[in-house]
Amino acid sequence: MQANFAFGRTGLRLELPSGFDYRLLEARSAVPLRDPAAAIAQSLDAPIGCPPLVELARGKRSAAIAVCDITRPAPNREVLPPLLARLEAAGIPRDAITILIATGLHRPATESEIREICGEETTGRYRVLNHRARELGEHRALGDTASGTPVYVDNRFISADLHITLGLLSRI
Repeated sequence: MQANFAFGRTGLRLELPSGFDYRLLEARSAVPLRDPAAAIAQSLDAPIGCPPLVELARGKRSAAIAVCDITRPAPNREVLPPLLARLEAAGIPRDAITILIATGLHRPATESEIREICGEETTGRYRVLNHRARELGEHRALGDTASGTPVYVDNRFISADLHITLGLLSRI
């Protein structure tokens, strides 16, 4: 049996060995947004359940933004420019904004991957750094989970006045 898997940029086609009872599960397709820029603006200016980003940022001196690494197809290139513009409009200076590539335990993003993740203009205008999970000295201990697992967060992120995390949510 042949099966196609979403893997990398082009997918992966495999011949599965016979003798097994396979069931391939497929995610439902999402309908593309008619106007992605307007949807992003609406989300930043009138979010559900909290004040607009400009209000949250007003009076803050610094901001840290965690973005997915190259392994996640998050639309950071589209979301970051309007988000960053609002942070600056709220009074946070550009040099007080840090974008952290949330690598988890993955390898650091290369310079070309950082440009792909954040976009050329954003990469050229803002400080973009890799998170380094294995460098415990770069983290702050925040305590333990209920099951006793210690929790450490990147100090560059936790030290900012405003913390923003961009990511990708999918519904199956």
